[in-house]
Amino acid sequence: MTETSSRNESPMWKYIYAIGGIASLIIAVIFFTALIELMTGTFEFFQNNFVIRLIKLHAEYNESANELLQGVNILDLSILVFVCLTVIAFYPTLRNVNETLAIIAICQPFIGILLFLITQEIGRTTTFSTALTISAIILWYDRSDTSAFLGVISAGLILIPDISFMFTYSEVLAIIMSTGYLLFIPWWFLSSLKLFQQAKTAHLRK
Repeated sequence: MTETSSRNESPMWKYIYAIGGIASLIIAVIFFTALIELMTGTFEFFQNNFVIRLIKLHAEYNESANELLQGVNILDLSILVFVCLTVIAFYPTLRNVNETLAIIAICQPFIGILLFLITQEIGRTTTFSTALTISAIILWYDRSDTSAFLGVISAGLILIPDISFMFTYSEVLAIIMSTGYLLFIPWWFLSSLKLFQQAKTAHLRK
């Protein structure tokens, strides 16, 4: 991703970048581990994340399975918290491109957590919409940024079936969402690398 961070940052941002990098890496590991669990048929904890459950529901919909998306669980809530930490770390970069959009991006996961706790169902979509907003802002600044392009494509491919689930479900949408999921994992890895890099060089930007 393109470096757009301010050269007048507070020293504390070095640590915020590092925390955001760790949070982003944890999300990538959660989603990657879910794939391993799914392919090996071993544990089921991480593959119970809401994205995998949505893919399964699109592939084989039934009323009882739909109940799996209801209720607050520690895994989905943790993912939303890690998204919050990641977007906070991206704030200086986003702010230097467009301050209004940066504020929108930083508010999304917090609103998602609030909605999830209140409704016990909706709100988790902000995981994808936040990634989409971050990537779109960076891509707006630098259209050659391949990582940001990957974020737009992967988040978009997941959001389409996610939103469509309110109206219809199909195996085609399950395939689209699965493709987005596979592309989403490297985006989080790349985001963590970017934030770690910014943490290392933060002391030079004074």
